[in-house]
Amino acid sequence: MKPKLYVLLFFLSMLFVACKSTVTLLELEALQKMVSNNHFEFVAHSANPMPMANVSGLQNLLPVGSNMANINLIGNDNYFSVRNDSLFFELPYYGVRQIGGGYGSEVGLKFKGIPEKTSTIFNAKKNQYSLKYMVKTKDENLNINMILFVNNKATLSVNSSHRSNINYNGTWTALEDSK
Repeated sequence: MKPKLYVLLFFLSMLFVACKSTVTLLELEALQKMVSNNHFEFVAHSANPMPMANVSGLQNLLPVGSNMANINLIGNDNYFSVRNDSLFFELPYYGVRQIGGGYGSEVGLKFKGIPEKTSTIFNAKKNQYSLKYMVKTKDENLNINMILFVNNKATLSVNSSHRSNINYNGTWTALEDSK
């Protein structure tokens, strides 16, 4: 009975080792080149706002296939572009504004300009980049954390001085130098 158990354990361990995903050198180099060029765009496919009890009645107003924890943004124009030292973004916002904005204030998250502070960290163990930006708009301060993965997926977290936090999931693409 014991030899059968050892053989079974051996095959199970080989199965788990073989399931580990591998990153090709070309994919990693493409990510590193794109980040070093500072020329890319992120498009969100879903938004994940911080759940709040006071917005639970609004669930019927969300797009089809969405709920309060995961809002489908496919077909909704949005972007987060990094071009050299500048950021350009327009993202929909779902959540609670904690400090009221004035008349004509933005409903979504919008910015065009140079961030006050930036940092880039590469995690070699996970083969991913963490990009952090501090942005000051006319109404609020935003701390933005973007994680770029080798498989062109990305997550974007926005912490605001006036609104509840929101996360976005989507994909990144390198931009042409001529744009």
